[in-house]
Amino acid sequence: MKSRGRICVVLGASLALGLSGVAVAATVTPPAGTPNLAAMVLQPSDLAAGAVVGTEGYVTPAKAFSAEYDSSFTSAETPDGVSYDQLADGVSIAPSASQASGFFTAEAAFFDSKKGHKLLDKGIIASAGKKAHLKASNIKYKAGGSVGVGGDSFLESIGVSTKHASIHEDVVLFDQGTIYALLVVIAKPDEKLPTSDATALATAIDSHINSVMASSGSTGSTGTS
Repeated sequence: MKSRGRICVVLGASLALGLSGVAVAATVTPPAGTPNLAAMVLQPSDLAAGAVVGTEGYVTPAKAFSAEYDSSFTSAETPDGVSYDQLADGVSIAPSASQASGFFTAEAAFFDSKKGHKLLDKGIIASAGKKAHLKASNIKYKAGGSVGVGGDSFLESIGVSTKHASIHEDVVLFDQGTIYALLVVIAKPDEKLPTSDATALATAIDSHINSVMASSGSTGSTGTS
C-alpha cells in the first residue's frame, strides 16, 4: 500500500540526503467532483511563519481510492515553538466510509506487526542507500495506539540510529468518513518529539477534513497545486 512506501522514502531520504526533501509521485488531475483535498492537509497557517513547502499536489491514489493529495514541509515550526525537520501528510478519498475504514484497519495492523516492521526495514534501508550503512538493528518501532483523532487512529513511532545521527519519526494514520489520512512528523537529528505534537497536527488535519466535507460534500474545487 502506498502510505507504507511513502514512509520508507521519507525516512530513507532523511538519512541519505540530509533531510533535504520528500519524493512523491507525478502530479495528476483528480476526477471531477472531488472535494478540495488540498484544503484538508496541513496548511501554512497551522504552522509558524517561515515554514518551507517541499512538495504538494494530487497524485495517483491507491486502488481503494478515487483521489489523493500529498504535501510536505521541509522545515517547519509550530506556533508554540516546536521545530520539525520535516512534515509530510496526505489525504485520500474513497467511494465509501467502509472502504476508507477498511484501508485504515489494514494499515494499522501492518504497522503493528513484526512482518510489517520487517518490510518497512527493507524499504527504509533501500531508500537510504548503501552509503548510509543502515541495518535492521538500527531501526526501532514503538506502537502508541489510538490518538483520539477521526473515526479511528493509530500512532507508530520509528527511531533510526546510525554512527552519525539518530532520527525520530512519528507516523499517525486515521480515517474520517470517506477520508483516509496519513501524517509523518520527523524531528531534527538527535532530537525527539512528544506524542502530543503529532496528535495536535493530526487534529488540525482532521479539522480541515471536517470543514471541507461540511461545506462541499461530494463537490468542490479540484486540480493540481
